[in-house]
Amino acid sequence: MIEAKSASEQTRARLLEAAREVFAQHGFQGATVREICRRAEANVAAVSYHFGSKDELLAEALNFAPLKAMQLANAQTGGSPEMRLRLFIRDFMLMLLDETDGSTPCRIMARELADPTPALDQIVREAIAPLHEFLGKLVREIAGDGIAEAELRRCMHSILGQCLYYRHSHPVLQRLHPRLCYSRKEIEAIAGHIADFSLAGISHISGKASA
Repeated sequence: MIEAKSASEQTRARLLEAAREVFAQHGFQGATVREICRRAEANVAAVSYHFGSKDELLAEALNFAPLKAMQLANAQTGGSPEMRLRLFIRDFMLMLLDETDGSTPCRIMARELADPTPALDQIVREAIAPLHEFLGKLVREIAGDGIAEAELRRCMHSILGQCLYYRHSHPVLQRLHPRLCYSRKEIEAIAGHIADFSLAGISHISGKASA
């Protein structure tokens, strides 16, 4: 029989959940302990009691297990590398943009890239470096061993840059296209376009390398 969580454990869990929401929406600098505690229905002293500081709360709120699980599932898919790249882009975009079923830590990561704080070192170590390694191997499978390391790196940056653009530039895009809404259908359409564009680019670059 699973024991019920104590009141203290419940408060700690609520603080973590509220912190992830506030950090994702406002970034580390814009997030306040008062707002986190308000959403968690906790006393303002609770962050200090449970985590020590806002920095330590952010460190614990960063849980990239969904991102790692997505990469593992992709690697275990038996399809072609081109199909796996399409799946990767779709799943990554859903994590970044789907407000109903996305990954809050991934949105925190996106905000950190735009407005770095000391937490960026942890994010690079735990999320971005493994993501780059995974994507690099996948792009090499598509392009072939003849692609130069510099070109491989630029391909990875181009793919991730396209994905992150839709996250970082959402306020601008909403003003340019007021009817734009990141529904699941729209996110999958954007992901399909990025995949088509990226695969065409990789094909062109790999063709130049083998010529």
